[in-house]
Amino acid sequence: MTITGPDADLLGAVGALRESVAAPRLPLAADGVVATRRIQAELVRRLDDYLIPRLRRPDGPVHIVVGGSTGVGKSTLVNSLVRQEVSKAGVLRPTTRSAVLCVNPAEIAAVTGPERLLPAFLRAPGPTERPDAFTLAPHPAIPAGVALVDAPDVNSVVAANRDAGERLLGAADAWLLVTTAERYADAVPWRLLQAARERRVTVAIVLNRVPPESLQDVREAGQALLAVNGLGDLPLFTVPESVLTGGLLPEYLLDPLMTWLRSTAHDPTMRQATIAATVNGMFDDLPRRLGAVAEGLAAQADAADRLRTQADLAYAAERASLHDAVAQGELLRGTPLLEWQAMIAPDRAPALFTAGDQAPETARRLLLGSAADQVAAAASRAAEQVAAAWREALAEQDAAEALVSAGTRAGAVPPELDEWAESLLDLLAREPHRKRSDAQFFAAGRGGPAALLAAVVFTGRRGASPPRRRRALRSASGEPAVHPVAAATRRLADAVFGPDEADRLAELAATSLDTALGALFDRLAFRHHRALSDLGVEAGAGKALLEAGQAVQRAR
Repeated sequence: MTITGPDADLLGAVGALRESVAAPRLPLAADGVVATRRIQAELVRRLDDYLIPRLRRPDGPVHIVVGGSTGVGKSTLVNSLVRQEVSKAGVLRPTTRSAVLCVNPAEIAAVTGPERLLPAFLRAPGPTERPDAFTLAPHPAIPAGVALVDAPDVNSVVAANRDAGERLLGAADAWLLVTTAERYADAVPWRLLQAARERRVTVAIVLNRVPPESLQDVREAGQALLAVNGLGDLPLFTVPESVLTGGLLPEYLLDPLMTWLRSTAHDPTMRQATIAATVNGMFDDLPRRLGAVAEGLAAQADAADRLRTQADLAYAAERASLHDAVAQGELLRGTPLLEWQAMIAPDRAPALFTAGDQAPETARRLLLGSAADQVAAAASRAAEQVAAAWREALAEQDAAEALVSAGTRAGAVPPELDEWAESLLDLLAREPHRKRSDAQFFAAGRGGPAALLAAVVFTGRRGASPPRRRRALRSASGEPAVHPVAAATRRLADAVFGPDEADRLAELAATSLDTALGALFDRLAFRHHRALSDLGVEAGAGKALLEAGQAVQRAR
């Protein structure tokens, strides 16, 4: 692709791609998540720092970043090219704490305007130690058409400086890699050369501080090493070790390098080719990087599915335990069971069916409160199981956002149980009375009979719930024995509804209770689904990312 001017369609496609890359979160400890986060962050930075602004301003000055290891003389080289100290040099490390942007005064608008490369970097008029800033150094010695950037060391002991050095190289049109006669075979310059080859960035190499007597030998050895690694066509400049005058190298030693800079600056074809090579290299590298991020997003979606399943299983298990408790008549236990036993004693039972008495409402609160306590305990156990599983898969901050409480507490009646209790009143209102004598029990309303029906379900006996596994007391003969409170409850129900009708009503009530508990636990489990969704893990993010990348390739 030839870069001749801004392309609205291409810029639109790249902008959409940028959003598709930046939007997805990677909060889950899925396979390869650390590498995926790194690639995602690097890709967003390179789009923001270089590709988008370069596509907007393809005719801007070629940014040549001077990079390399610490102590190889980068700043001295830049100062000597400019013939003025614009970048601090010295023996203390690191010397370059923030980048220095050297540019011809005629190009100031291009490197400070809205379409500048690295727009997030501050342009400081004077020295600064901020790693995310340029010290702006306009000077007429820099040919118009290029901008020379003295970058922090890529192997600096200061992490922020290292990151800034790598970021500047990632936003360069061309690299000027500086090493020395003693260090040209070290790992750092070759790692950078390999990265440049992958990105198809134009590179020139400076062998600095070469002993004059070894100049030819070192140059030939360096060229041979480049050729062996498939880089024999790279420009290689040698700068002999020399006495500095005013901190600067003799000007004549840099004539070949300055000629290369002027050629790049003054030849429009060369400038365009340099920029196009880097832009096309980034475009060609997009499918690989996008594929890696898409794989990471797919792993996130799979991990999210596993977490949802863990939540569903935890709540399903606790719902099943309550299902069994209903079947076994164990929703009423402990102190509430004793209180209910007292309420249906012969001397107090009539109050349940007496107009104006508070006994029906008291019974309702007692029964629903007992069930609510067991629901709260089950929900708490489920929430704890989910929390234990999710903490292993979430970073601490994300876990704090995603982990939710049990959703209900002891003594608080969930709306589903309240609605179920109301449904018993409706059930009794729809049922025809089976015998004349039951009119006395309904004379004061349906509150008492509804509470009694709930108690039959909670204590369980003779068809009070669908046939399921039942844990029962055993009599001396080995036959199942009914709990005395359950027996008393059922006797009262038989008297109020009739035995057959009591069985039928209890069956309907138990079935509707099971449905209500199912809805309750589905709601509680869904809170975890919603919390997980709030973390930003989307199943289709990887596919959308790849489609955005394909749109960019079509627009090239």
